[in-house]
Amino acid sequence: MNLKNLKIILICGLILALLPLPYGYFTILRVFSCVVFILLILNIPKSKRNRDNSELIIYLILLILFQPILKLPLGRTIWNIVDVFTAIWLLLNMNSKKKK
Repeated sequence: MNLKNLKIILICGLILALLPLPYGYFTILRVFSCVVFILLILNIPKSKRNRDNSELIIYLILLILFQPILKLPLGRTIWNIVDVFTAIWLLLNMNSKKKK
């Protein structure tokens, strides 16, 4: 499975998180998100890391935010906003890769 497919699955999972689902779903989503963000960090080319660290920094922030060990009690509304913005950013980031 390639990174584009993982991003699409994560985007769908983040959008589904807006629904009133059982708490277990959000735990699974956090673990999956962490795995995807780690893979995305590891797949940033070194040449790009040396020029522009913004993508790396954003993925690290998202990794820390979604990590399942020390959960941040942000409340449902703020998490919904974070989920939507993360999904939009991943979608825009995926489209910007196609243009290059």
